[in-house]
Amino acid sequence: MKLLELLDDLDRQVPVDAPVGHRCKLSTPLRTAWGTHQVAVAARIDPQGRRRDQYWCDGLRVERSVLLRLTCAESECPHAMQVRAQWLAHHRGGEARQRHQPPVPRPLMAEVALCVGSQHLVARPARFTCFTPCPNQAHPPMQIDKSGFDLFEDGACLGGGVAEVQGVRRPRLPSLRDAEAFVLARQLEARAALGAASDASRGGDGPGGSA
Repeated sequence: MKLLELLDDLDRQVPVDAPVGHRCKLSTPLRTAWGTHQVAVAARIDPQGRRRDQYWCDGLRVERSVLLRLTCAESECPHAMQVRAQWLAHHRGGEARQRHQPPVPRPLMAEVALCVGSQHLVARPARFTCFTPCPNQAHPPMQIDKSGFDLFEDGACLGGGVAEVQGVRRPRLPSLRDAEAFVLARQLEARAALGAASDASRGGDGPGGSA
């Protein structure tokens, strides 16, 4: 279950016009790319008829905005990254300390060699600017630089860049595994096309296949 689904369920259980004293608490584990959080949300109607909401993450009371960012699936969102860093610092018993290290020379372009079947390719890391809505609706859509790869064979680009999936722009090849799957899919498509052409050719040479 996603966090927004849990919150929607809570809204159905405790609508704003519910009677005084009505309350409900829901909980679920939420898996993210960096771990699993035990999340709980609760609502009650107080004696003045107002709805009061509460939120917990791993047993600790948090604000709604913190919970939304902490469980956000957009791993490279700066809002989510900041909250995750603060959360980890809290669980380590102190403020996060930045270690100042001298700059380390890095290559301008780090390439990764890939071998998929008989094809030998090169995957080059890249950053792609994507206009991205927040999956948890914690903030307005924003430009996020996301990591991905461009794929090359003999100097020619085979794939990469940005793709639009369900109205959201994302790197077409966000990981090396995705790059390998992309090449494998192209190989299967090529084999299927060759098989179809071969079948058509055999059909044309058979009885009644030509005028």
